[in-house]
Amino acid sequence: MSHAEDLQRIRQKLKQLIEQHQTLLSEKKRLSVEVENVKQTLSEQRSLNQGLSDQLSAAQLKTGGLSQDEKAAIEKKINHYIKEIDRCISQLGN
Repeated sequence: MSHAEDLQRIRQKLKQLIEQHQTLLSEKKRLSVEVENVKQTLSEQRSLNQGLSDQLSAAQLKTGGLSQDEKAAIEKKINHYIKEIDRCISQLGN
């Protein structure tokens, strides 16, 4: 191979590397935005969870307890929110 061919091959590979770099930078930016969105969702879910916990405590204080059906419904809601929070946390870890 001549020097000109070597140089052309190096230029071509460099161009490919630059394109790959740009693609990775775009992907990084997109993922950063996604992480921020997931963090925001997690924060909202935590706030909602805290609000529900506060409401549950207040309801128990006012009524002196809840019926089994009410307890089951509240527990189901809380479990749903906990699963959502866990999902958000796992997405943050990825």
